[in-house]
Amino acid sequence: MVSVNFWFEFASPYSMISALRLLRALTGRINPNPEAEGLPSCQLPDLSDVSIVYRPILLPALFAASGQTMLPGVQVPAKGKYMFHDVHRTLSLLGCPGFPARPHTNWPPNTVLAGRMAWMLAQGPSYVCALNSSGEPSPKLEQGAQVLAEFVWRVFEAEFIGGEDIGSPRVLERLWNVYVAKADVGSEMPNGERAVELANTSVVKNGYKDNTQAAIACKLFGAPSFTTDDGDMYWGNDHLLEAMAHHKVRSLLDQPLGYCTKSAPSPKI
Repeated sequence: MVSVNFWFEFASPYSMISALRLLRALTGRINPNPEAEGLPSCQLPDLSDVSIVYRPILLPALFAASGQTMLPGVQVPAKGKYMFHDVHRTLSLLGCPGFPARPHTNWPPNTVLAGRMAWMLAQGPSYVCALNSSGEPSPKLEQGAQVLAEFVWRVFEAEFIGGEDIGSPRVLERLWNVYVAKADVGSEMPNGERAVELANTSVVKNGYKDNTQAAIACKLFGAPSFTTDDGDMYWGNDHLLEAMAHHKVRSLLDQPLGYCTKSAPSPKI
């Protein structure tokens, strides 16, 4: 089993597409549009020997570190218009209608709280439960993968398709209650209100911040990005399949090993 890091931001429309494809690959859900299954943008990755590590990051910090000033879709209006058109088209082919043809007035939203909650959940249910009981949390990334993938997707869905403000604690509390608190993960998870409280503790704030710093150390400059065990990097939803198959084809690549430093594991407490 190899690990691939999925670095994403909730303000990133293309991260949303990757989140949906990974959710379907993890849960066995299929595209309701069989005619589109052969298209590269609609194909699902083979995760039979791949463990996905969800790594939510804060793009403004990444942009600042890489010399970018703002979201490309905001800086270049034509590019922003095409991006929303392209994502709308791809999600429609994936059987997920409703993505806006143009950004909502509140886009890009404040994604900090959503990112912290996703980072916390990415450490595993036992981590969240230990944090909730003031114990000594230890990340167990192999647990709750499907629950995590579902929560991440539902935050994207609420933001882009529902037009909701994912910076609002009330919105995130509701999503957590529906898709996390009631999930069967072998532990009793805290409710949404408590999850928001935990996401605002210093340990989670620092973990999320350190996660973004790890992305900067990996020389990432956008989302979604994928990094492999040997330190290679793939940028963009259009490279999702290649990233998940990297370990199978590495011997065919005539290039120096890796693009970035090997990705450090998500910070332990």
